[in-house]
Amino acid sequence: MIDLTTALAPERAALVELLSDMSVADWERPTECPAWTVQQLVLHILGDDLSLLARQRDATPKQGLVLYAESHPGLTFRQLLDGFNEQWVTASTFLSPRLLTALLRLVGEWSDDFYRNIGLDTVSREPVGFFAQSEPSPYWQLIAREYAERVIHQSQIRRAIGAPELDGEIVAWMARVVVHALAHWLVDHRAPDGATVGVDFGAAGSWTWRRDPSAWSVIEGIEAPGARVTVAPGHVVPVLTRGLPLAETNALLRVEGDEHLALGVIAVAAGLLANP
Repeated sequence: MIDLTTALAPERAALVELLSDMSVADWERPTECPAWTVQQLVLHILGDDLSLLARQRDATPKQGLVLYAESHPGLTFRQLLDGFNEQWVTASTFLSPRLLTALLRLVGEWSDDFYRNIGLDTVSREPVGFFAQSEPSPYWQLIAREYAERVIHQSQIRRAIGAPELDGEIVAWMARVVVHALAHWLVDHRAPDGATVGVDFGAAGSWTWRRDPSAWSVIEGIEAPGARVTVAPGHVVPVLTRGLPLAETNALLRVEGDEHLALGVIAVAAGLLANP
């Protein structure tokens, strides 16, 4: 388990500061989300916050995705999610940058208060696919997923407008989330019990995955790895935030030790981290 409750406010503060300093032209720049400008991506972030509060904190019976599904029968989950997100972004495009920034600050405070008080072990009503879960997940996983989503989108905005990349504790927490999420995705990656793979994100931190009898556990730091994977300096943020296609991501990884073991882990990680 990891506790992200203290990491939410600094990330949101960094986003609000970024948005407050943007020019009119910046808000209209295209992003890595092909159909959305920066403003539309920011609207998506706000929509996510509101949707989460409505269904998690307030337990609304009128969940947005369910309502959208009722009026769009026959769609897959991905089609429903994309359609619902697009509907929200289109309907809310009238919101001004000033209003958007103020709302994100306020809703961020509401989210922060809720997540600080819900209890990390409290089981939610939804599974967190980011942690490879198919059953209702504890709130620590929901909080970690939302943190990762926020960091990814803020990084996309920064790349779109040419702003400096995120750094410091925000990136260190993101690396920690990714490492713990990947440990869940590695469950079917077979290796001898006790096998270890270290992953080094430079200033953002380093961890070791260890194969236990039924799962992979996460250890802080590099602990006598059978294999070691190091992300090239200066490229940690785009690797962590789906900023690169698979081939470029793989080219930025240096493998030492048991290559077969390391490449198996990299193959699993690619599905979670690479930009499709």
